[in-house]
Amino acid sequence: MEGSSARPTAGEIIARASALLPELRKRAEETEKLRRLPDDLNRAFAAAGFYKIMQPARYGGYELPLGTQTELGAELGRACGSAAWVASIISCHAWLGGMFPKEAQDEIWGSDQGATIASSFMPVGAKTERGAGGYRVSGRWRFSSGVDHCQWAVVVLPVPPRAYFALLKLADCRIEDVWHSVGLAGTGSNDIVVENVFLAEHRLLDMDAVRGGPSPGSAVNPHYLYRLPLLACFTFNIVGSGLGIARGLSEAVLGGLKAQVSRAGAKVAEHQSIHLRIAEALAEIDAARALVFTDRDEIVKKAEAGDEFTLLDRVRYRRDMCFAGRLCLNAVERLFPIAGAQGLMNDQPVQRLWRDMRAVSHHLGMTWDIQGSLYGAVALGLPSPDTKI
Repeated sequence: MEGSSARPTAGEIIARASALLPELRKRAEETEKLRRLPDDLNRAFAAAGFYKIMQPARYGGYELPLGTQTELGAELGRACGSAAWVASIISCHAWLGGMFPKEAQDEIWGSDQGATIASSFMPVGAKTERGAGGYRVSGRWRFSSGVDHCQWAVVVLPVPPRAYFALLKLADCRIEDVWHSVGLAGTGSNDIVVENVFLAEHRLLDMDAVRGGPSPGSAVNPHYLYRLPLLACFTFNIVGSGLGIARGLSEAVLGGLKAQVSRAGAKVAEHQSIHLRIAEALAEIDAARALVFTDRDEIVKKAEAGDEFTLLDRVRYRRDMCFAGRLCLNAVERLFPIAGAQGLMNDQPVQRLWRDMRAVSHHLGMTWDIQGSLYGAVALGLPSPDTKI
């Protein structure tokens, strides 16, 4: 099967994202009230090629460098945190899909190279029953961002003593509209409900098989993307939205300062305390971006050379992405008070971006107590608390 002959560069993808920012800003409130990405914006994202960033070339994808999806989230997040989250999350799932056996990839993209994949790593009451050539599965999977726009989903399926990524056809599932959130409200992160669905063996991917080195999908996808340690790199799909949201809030706050006057009649922009807040917040955002893309460049270099990723490397990437998210959260909390009382109004972008950044920080990959402890334990020579990394 031939790959796409019109593969865009990473720079072209980000330029397409930049061109959509005015529309995303205009539609951000609508997206939030709808509680999912509007259908026409999803079509625009697909037409721009966002969902093919990490899709195997064999199936018409672009196989762009790791971190292109991070840059995408960082650009779109300047205008709409929910849109950024959906775009970067759905785009990264094609990377995971490319690690499945060929038979599963053929099912996803064999007849539709535009098919997209949602995910859920949070099973609730998952049950499996062994059958001939696979498993019968039932259960609920929570927080599946963008699921209403996808045809497939990859979920974490525990089959003690092992755990698998399992590929579900969403036409065989029920999507429950349960996403009512204070932040990232427009991501449509609804529940997937499965009732007695049969999964053939080729739709299961042992989580131990994607810890670095050739994955089952590498047999047909030789690109380094499908040999990366998946869980060590997965938060690159999360942190980009945080970078973008923090940048977008800073742009909104600074843009409103020139005309802002205190009740005493003083120009707010002339206060030294405001200057210091701005300087520190923007330094935090710049430092976060530098940390993220320094690690990205290291990963790409090592992967292209076929070098091994040590356990300390893996937990450091998790630490750094989480710390970058923490820097973005700090910057947002430092800048938000400058907007004053008007910044609290529901129709103000800064208020939405502030809530969105808070929501990003609640993701497991952005939780410092977990990711910082993971790194600290390994750095001290103790066993990794996360045995799947």
